[in-house]
Amino acid sequence: MDTQEGYNREALIKDFLQNLGMGETDIHLVNLALTHSSYSFELGAGEDNERLEFLGDAVLGFIVSRYLFERYPNADEGSLSKMRARIVSGPLLARRAEELGLAPLLLLGKGEEQIGGRESPNLLSRALESLLGAFYLSAPFEHVSYFILKNIVEQAETFLMDDEFADYKSRLQEYAQRQFQCVPEYRVISETGPDHNKSFTVEVLIQGKPCGSGTGSRKKTAENEAACIALEHLQRDG
Repeated sequence: MDTQEGYNREALIKDFLQNLGMGETDIHLVNLALTHSSYSFELGAGEDNERLEFLGDAVLGFIVSRYLFERYPNADEGSLSKMRARIVSGPLLARRAEELGLAPLLLLGKGEEQIGGRESPNLLSRALESLLGAFYLSAPFEHVSYFILKNIVEQAETFLMDDEFADYKSRLQEYAQRQFQCVPEYRVISETGPDHNKSFTVEVLIQGKPCGSGTGSRKKTAENEAACIALEHLQRDG
């Protein structure tokens, strides 16, 4: 970042970090975290955000795991793993990345830009993980932990508790219609507990194939979770 354009970008990143409360983070690492492989390939630069994504994913997983372990002392390993998977799911991270303002700062190759990469949930979620990797390497750990708890964990729990999470059903339907020319089907695969404390497990199918399952005190909540997990898997594998 040694040209005038580089200086302008540096100023944008500084403002971005200040707004996030992470002004102490190394700007060059943050710039790398926002550099997609398509951009590096076109410029022949060689460096992109994939290694930082690997690190950020681990940092996020650890902090979320510790938070859940402490908050739910009576939950078993299976329940904790399921809660963690919901909080760090790709679609939810993509949503937070967009809300935090990552998209305009991403460095993308021309081809990736043309196909709408800046709005890609998969690309956005990975960029956020890369950013967390940059935070971990250059900011105090307690600041990184606070950032994750405030901006990801707390927000995720709000989404999961509210019907705001239901938006993933419509997103999955749009994706399935666009990619497979069909609509998702939901089926209840288990129903346990007394009438006043029911627990439903719902499976979502695309073209007759199971793509994800969710559990909740209402069928709608379980469907929402199943849709979120299915959308993450389809976007990651597709």
